[in-house]
Formats: sequence, structure tokens, C-alpha cells
Amino acid sequence: MIDNLTNDITRLCGEIAALRDSRAVLRNNLVQGREDRQGTVSQMLADFRNSRRDVADRTRTELQNFVGTVKDAVTELKQGVAAFQEEFLGDLTGARHAWCGHNSMHSPSRMAAKEQPEEFVRKGKKKKH
Repeated sequence: MIDNLTNDITRLCGEIAALRDSRAVLRNNLVQGREDRQGTVSQMLADFRNSRRDVADRTRTELQNFVGTVKDAVTELKQGVAAFQEEFLGDLTGARHAWCGHNSMHSPSRMAAKEQPEEFVRKGKKKKH
């Protein structure tokens, strides 16, 4: 019986030592895995920052180009509208001269400035009576 007790205690000591060793190995593996993941995550975050910066730079450039294109289009439209208004004013002046029987010797631009009805000069506002 004593031999059995001695053998059991010896076996238990061996198992405890083996479990301690395996626990130490497991702990070292966990520490190493954590360090590896920290490195991986740090690299991934750095890649995300670089990608976000690249996307922001590209988006900023594209937006600046878009705004420039829109400004050019608006400028072109303004010039087109101004030319149309000038042509329309010339047509109105010519029609007025034709209607009133004015001599074509008079300059339409001078006539437009001098003989514009008040409603045209005041941009479409009619006189109140």
C-alpha cells in the first residue's frame, strides 16, 4: 500500500511538472501570437492610413478639377447669355426703328441708348400711373 502511495505521488508530481511545462509553452505561444498580431494590426493600420490619404488626395484633385470645369462652363454660359442679350437688344432696336419708321442712317447703338422705352431701360418694370 505504501508502494502504491509512493507511486501515485511520484506519478502526480510528474503530471504536475508536465502540466506546468505545457502551461509555460502555451503562455509563450500566446505571448508570441499576441506580438505577431500586434505587428500585423499595426501594419494594417498604417496601410489604412496610407490608403485613406491616397483616396483623400485623389478626391481633392478630382473635386478641384470638377470645380474648375464647372467654373469654365458657368463663364461660358455667362458669355453666351451676354451675347444673346446684346443680340436681342439689337433686334429690339431694329424692330423699333422699323416700326417707328426711323432712318437706317442712325446708329442703332446710339438709338438704343437714347430711345429705349423706359420699361426696357428699367429692366422690364412698368411705369405706375
